[in-house]
Amino acid sequence: AQNTVFLLMTALIRNFYKAIMQRLKTHEFGLRATSRIKTFVFKFISVPAKWIKRSRRHVLNIYSDNNAYANLFKTDFG
Repeated sequence: AQNTVFLLMTALIRNFYKAIMQRLKTHEFGLRATSRIKTFVFKFISVPAKWIKRSRRHVLNIYSDNNAYANLFKTDFG
């Protein structure tokens, strides 16, 4: 069961990696076209964030100094 979950998660991350690397400006996130999946996970996926309620709306608060996330999610850092 654990191997199945690991294989499924690895496949999902790989597909997500391929799609992101083709569609986004990867240099904004500190990635190159030849970056490995491990680097992608640590720079793009492992970012602390929290949904907060502000003015009757839910806003994604991202805790990072990288402004590329603000451009990606069309938000500012609060």
